[in-house]
Amino acid sequence: MSNTKQRIISALIMAILVVLCVFFGKMPTLILVMLVGILCIDELLVNFAELTRKSFFYKYIIFFFTLFFLFINVFFEAKLSRSFFTISALFLNIFLIYYLFKIPLQENFMKKSTEKNPGLLSVIAILPIVSFGIHFETDHWRHILGLLLIVTISMDTGAWFFGKNFGRVKLWPEISPKKTVEGFVGGMFTTALLGTLAWHYLFNDYQWYYSVIFAACGAVSQVGDLVQSKIKREFGIKDSSNLIPGHGGIYDRIDSLIFLSPFFVFVVKYLGRHLPL
Repeated sequence: MSNTKQRIISALIMAILVVLCVFFGKMPTLILVMLVGILCIDELLVNFAELTRKSFFYKYIIFFFTLFFLFINVFFEAKLSRSFFTISALFLNIFLIYYLFKIPLQENFMKKSTEKNPGLLSVIAILPIVSFGIHFETDHWRHILGLLLIVTISMDTGAWFFGKNFGRVKLWPEISPKKTVEGFVGGMFTTALLGTLAWHYLFNDYQWYYSVIFAACGAVSQVGDLVQSKIKREFGIKDSSNLIPGHGGIYDRIDSLIFLSPFFVFVVKYLGRHLPL
């Protein structure tokens, strides 16, 4: 089977799984988020930090992530704790932006830090995923999740389409050789268009500058992808795992999503300030 067919089949299966969980309600969707988080953390601990699944440290991190997630998002729906983790994830992302643009690749900062503390790298998944439940604090949570997915998917798809057909100038060949400036701009345009249309359709609300905001969201999601690319360069890893045929690993699929997530909380609050959100 060709790689393209594998990608399509895998994407359809993932889409069906997400749609089914969302259809059946908050609880199945949150459990899906938790399971995705466990798999993502597993990839970071095993394939990057090179821990074994039998090691105490591996079990310790997985256990406490699961415990935190269940207590904060499922059992008690602790809004204050969700806000704390969201703000923490936001500050983490600010540091990751600094890491991406200011710390040279040759310093192997993440790799050296992980060698000293094998569990450190897993924080880039733990904080945003534990705080993910904050998107469920409104009756319109399905709309919010849909918008978040539309933004990240349209950025990836738009960047791929425009890059493949019109790409000439490399965006950052040292970090991600295949990405182009044309793809980046095209992805932002696609995100601005689809994000604004989706918001208007879901909430019957439109302002011209919403397109600018959604374009910026697309750019932020792409930064998350570049952060992951830089980390993989340091570790000499092509894919976070081979779990998803044609796509790589879980972290490969959700890197943009979890990076954008804490920023998106504030975007929704701003756009929805006149709506019952």
